[in-house]
Formats: sequence, C-alpha cells, structure tokens
Amino acid sequence: MAHRRAPGVFLCASLLLAACTSNPVATEPPATPTPALTVDPTPSVSEAPFERAAWPAGGSACDTEGYTGRIGRIAAVDARTVRFTLCAPDGAFLARIADPALGILDAATIERLAEDPASARSLAGTGPYRIDRWTSGEDAILVAAGDPGTASEAPTLVLRWAADPTQRTFELQSATVDGIDAPGALDIERIATQPELAVVPRAALATVFLAFGNEEAFAGVRVRRAIAASLDRAALAAAAFPAGSAAATHLVPCVVPGGCAGEAWYTFNAPAAAAELAAARFDLDGSYTIHVPNRPLAGLANPAAVAEAVAVQLRDNLGLEIAIDVMTARNFDAEVAAGTLEGLYLSSTSSSVADPVAYLDPLFRAGLKATTATRGKEVRAALAEAAATADAEAREAALGRANDAIRSVVPLIPLVNPGSVVAFRADVDGVATSPLGTDPLGAFTPGDRSQLVFMGIGEPTGAYCGDQRSADALRVCALVTEPLYAFAADALRPEPRLAERCTPDADAVVWTCTLREGVVFHDGSRLDAGDVLATYVAQWDASAPLRAARPEATFAAWAALFGGTLGNAPD
Repeated sequence: MAHRRAPGVFLCASLLLAACTSNPVATEPPATPTPALTVDPTPSVSEAPFERAAWPAGGSACDTEGYTGRIGRIAAVDARTVRFTLCAPDGAFLARIADPALGILDAATIERLAEDPASARSLAGTGPYRIDRWTSGEDAILVAAGDPGTASEAPTLVLRWAADPTQRTFELQSATVDGIDAPGALDIERIATQPELAVVPRAALATVFLAFGNEEAFAGVRVRRAIAASLDRAALAAAAFPAGSAAATHLVPCVVPGGCAGEAWYTFNAPAAAAELAAARFDLDGSYTIHVPNRPLAGLANPAAVAEAVAVQLRDNLGLEIAIDVMTARNFDAEVAAGTLEGLYLSSTSSSVADPVAYLDPLFRAGLKATTATRGKEVRAALAEAAATADAEAREAALGRANDAIRSVVPLIPLVNPGSVVAFRADVDGVATSPLGTDPLGAFTPGDRSQLVFMGIGEPTGAYCGDQRSADALRVCALVTEPLYAFAADALRPEPRLAERCTPDADAVVWTCTLREGVVFHDGSRLDAGDVLATYVAQWDASAPLRAARPEATFAAWAALFGGTLGNAPD
C-alpha cells in the first residue's frame, strides 16, 4: 500500500517536527502529526495533495541573529513554483543548486531516510537510472529508467569499488570492468601502451599558486612579473604533479564557466625574465625563502616537494637561490592571513561551488590582510560586480577585469591545475569525464555489451549526497537523482533538470523556479514544489530529523554551498 503523508507535511509532521517548536512552517490549518513510519525494503509512494508552504514561517532567516547562511526563505508557492529569497545578491545561485548534493527527493523518501539510513541504497530519484540492486561490499546495479537510447546508451550500469589502484588496473586489463577511476601512477604508462585500453584526463578543480609575501625585495610589480615569466609551468606540471595535471593559464580552472575570461597568464621566457630582473636591480645574492605548510592542501599533496621543484627553476632560470621553509600548518595559515609572511609561499585555491567568485573571493575580498588582498583592490571591485549580477555577459566582463587585474599586479602566480585520469577499454565510445567525478556513464557505449561496468575507489553509503562528498558518491547520486539544475555532462555549466527555468529578479536576490510538468519519481510518486522544499529544509534546518540523525560534519556540502543552518540541533 502506498504511504500517504498527512496534510501539511512541512508542519509538525515528520520532516520538520523539531523545527515546529521555534520556527513553524507557514501553512494552515495545523497538521495532525504523522504516525511513525514502518520501514519497508522498497521505496514508498507519497501522493499527498500539494499544500502551499514556506520555511521559516516567521519571515526571512536573514533577520535571525547569528545566522550566517545565504538563503533567507524558501516558499512552495504552488505545485510547480518554488521561490528562493536570498540574503544578498548571488549571481552564482544556479551553480550552487546544480550540485549533486541537492538532488530532489520525494518528501516521504526523506522521512524514510531519517529513520533508516540504509534506505539510501534503494531510494527513488528522477534520474536516468534507478537502483535495481545494491549489494553492500560488492556492487550496485542500476538500470535505465527510460528507454535505452534516449536517456542512456547502456541499459545497465554496474558500479564496483576497490581501494587498491593495482587491483583496479588488474580488473581493467582482465576485461572484467570497462573503466576505472584513478589508476596508480606506476600503472598509467603501462595502460597507455596497450592498444585495447585508453587513458582519459579528468579536469581539475584546484589551482596551485606561488604568492609573494611582504618582503621589500618583492614589493615591485616589475620584479613579480619577471619571476612569473621565469617559471615553466608546463614542465612543473609534468615533473611534480600527477598525470592529468596541466599548466594554469588563469587563477581559476578553465573548466569553471567564466574562470578564464580575460588574458592568459604570461608565457614562459627565461632569458627575458632574467633581463627584466637585472633591469629592476634585483639582488640575486640575497637570501630568499619559499614557505609551505607541513600538511597537504587542495591539489597539493606534498607542498615541500613542489616548492623544491619551483626553487630549482628559479635557480636555473634566474640564478635565484631559494630555501624551503616547512612551517606548522597553524603558523603558516596565521601568518598568511595576517600578511606578515616574508619571501614567497606556496598555496592553492579550490571551491565546491563552480563559480569564479568562489575561487577568488577568499583571496581578495575586503577586510583581508593577506598580501594577495592588499595588492588586489582592483580585483576586489570586479568581483563585487560579478557577484551582484546574474547577467551572463556582465559577469563575464567583470570576471575578465578581475583576471586581468591579477595578471597586471601579480600578487601571485598561478602554476598548475592538478588533475587525474581515468582509464577505459578502447571500445567504449563517448567517454567524457566530469571534474566532480559525476561522469555520464549512461552516455557511454560499451562496445557490443549490454552493460557498462565501472570501478571506483570507495563504496558510497547510498544515492543520497547531502551527507557524503566523495567522487564515487557524487557519481551514483547524479545517475539516480536530479537537482533543479545540473551540470552539463562533461563540464560545469548549469543546465535545467527538474526546473524548466530559474529566473532572478533585477537584484539577483529573489530566484523563482518553475518545475517541469509531469515528473515522476522511480517509485511512481509525483514531483511537486513541496518535495523541493522538503529536500532543502532537510539540510538547512539543524533540527530536521534527517540532519539531526547524522554528525554535523557530514553535511559539509550545505555549508560550502549556502553557509550556516537555521535552528538548533537537538541535544
């Protein structure tokens, strides 16, 4: 029998039970509490009539003392309309809601997940594949939810996992799998020499950079530009980074839309750089240092080793002798933030939000004392313009000005976009990789086989990504569930999925999303705006049953995308 939600499911019924004591949902009349769910191994169907609802009930969360989030209020205006009211203009809103962590679920599925986390291995989404069987410790079998050849090329996907890269490579060479993620460094060259196999790069979502501290020797723009031109970034990527890495042309990876607006970085020219440094009367006999933290950074597994490779180039190309100073991470971070670090330092920028402002703002925003920010006032102004508009042309122009300002002032030098690779059987056609790991496996054609078998690194807990962040988890979530918007198959360009469109007001503060008509979840329940509200509130409300049942750190995606939660988690 289909499970039915009680009317007003967003009131004191299940999902928002704890929230009702302090932030009741604005619906009427008050609902009768929903009886406890009986957990069933198959997804339940909810066909409760749609009811208008909003959260929080008392007005915008932006007015709540201590609240640090970006969203002020979400309203299910009618069955096909959801309205988001933000606390500030946000031109990156579509990139935020396209994250796989925000795959929309039926409200009854969210209730079930809160009571039975294992149901994440059988949940019903609206994606191109549905979960047919999930055997923990072995594999997950997904079958096409639509007609093969329309929503997908492979009728069946088999997902397997192995932590050992040697085992993954062995499985690929033995033809027991069609593709693997991240083959071992020692295996890549061997795979590349076998005609029946193919290595495919995966674009990066981080940029490693060399920054200038506050030392007087590096105070002049002329000196900083000369040092920038002296570094062979392509050689550095090949020598000191994993396969699939590439020289950075801008501070933001080019796979991020708008990230590479403006002029590309200075080309490598060691003789010209040496001449320029001499003309600037730079003291080559001085004592200089590259500072690095004693822990990995995003895209930078071994900072000291990369610093050594940079130091070798500076010595060989400029005659500049550089010492490496490995600092405790706490002291390194504190001195960078205070702008007191002298010499040079190695760091990186990355973001889970596929928007250039999210990469650049932590380095250049107002109020920061780091040398990147104090030397980047023009960057800051351009970023403010980009953040405040959703107009694509205006954003592109502003981001171009920001990148050109970085290139002109040279507060830092973008070095490398650290990448990775995947490997496939050569007869698998249509292979494309996503920077997030959400590879569109269903669009691949596995030769003459009716199923495609892919081996990742670690088994996810299921197809709900609100509380997990690995590439393996995001991959399966993107196959089974759909957000309002989602990223294009092999890029980070937001495209409509469950929403026909999401349009902003003139200030990019109020975003109104219109849902596609007639969307049905894999279990037969129908999508409406209430399901969107339930999906978001389940992560936004600190007291919501789904969130309260899990450790706070597991919801890192929400924190990165939208900032703080509302309400109090139960004791």
